[in-house]
Amino acid sequence: MTGIIGIDGEGPRFATGQAVKCRTLRCWFSETYGADQVLFGNIDSARKHPVRVFRNMLRCLRHCRNIIFMPGQNTEFFTPLLLRMNALFHRRIQYIVTGGDLADVIRRRPSLGRQVARFAGVHVQSLKLRDELREMGVRCAMYLPNCRDYVPPEELHPYDRRPLHLCTYSRVTREKGILDAIEICRKANELIGEPVFVLDVYGKLYADFEPEFQKALDESHGLVRYHGVRSSSETVATLRECFAILFPTYFACECFAGTALDAFSARIPIIANDWLYNREVIEHGKNGFVYSFRNNDEAAGLVKELYNTPSLYEKIQEGCEESMRRFSTEEVMRRFVEEAQIR
Repeated sequence: MTGIIGIDGEGPRFATGQAVKCRTLRCWFSETYGADQVLFGNIDSARKHPVRVFRNMLRCLRHCRNIIFMPGQNTEFFTPLLLRMNALFHRRIQYIVTGGDLADVIRRRPSLGRQVARFAGVHVQSLKLRDELREMGVRCAMYLPNCRDYVPPEELHPYDRRPLHLCTYSRVTREKGILDAIEICRKANELIGEPVFVLDVYGKLYADFEPEFQKALDESHGLVRYHGVRSSSETVATLRECFAILFPTYFACECFAGTALDAFSARIPIIANDWLYNREVIEHGKNGFVYSFRNNDEAAGLVKELYNTPSLYEKIQEGCEESMRRFSTEEVMRRFVEEAQIR
């Protein structure tokens, strides 16, 4: 039996990369080995329900030889706790890292690096981060890219709708580059010489950004529309209504962003800021585009180029299909269970 320690629940709070990844792995293990062979320990709301969370972790350790551990941004709390508990059980624990800041966290707290190194495997979403962790003494660091269930392609007609829809599909915060996306959309229309594009914003709106975002909406004169949160089951259908995804993020913990996988799943181009690990996933001119750091003029030029060059758009769609297969859950998890020697 395999135990998965992570978070899950209902509502916008569980649309984060950590929750989506946890849900994806639970479904894959259940479908592959049977639901009765997967035990889930929910560690959500540990401060409100510490006893319940402790019991959930303990149940996994008691009954499962292999443990998949997904603490997200709470690793500094859960890692030492799980290791102390595991001293009684000696289970093989695979730590699956979401986000790209583990090396920075270890620099701030070197003792955490020594603790993390005790896991059977530490699986990160970036080759660069893997190498960095190994140099820091975490020799068990391995590469595990983000993944999505394979979605068959559909014939799309992206030029048929007017106006054409650009979108953002992430948290709605300043650091995700939402204001940059608005500027890119506006500048793309200026370059083309007519109001070809509008911007659809999807995702959870964070309270500290709401006043600034609302002001930007009011001043956009209909250029920008906010559509709230979509469930994961609606993602592909929603994005297939869009011409391209803008991803101007400069979020500090970004790693292998699920937004890129969403673009590959929908077979639409992603136009991303050159930030952290984006170039490991987004191959410029093949499955999307990466523009110079926060160079909104360059990004708008890429939007215009896609609009003027249908053959380029088709080429990117073909690259998205290849990437979708490469980063499909089945392909990624097959390699994971082999390398981690699970089962």
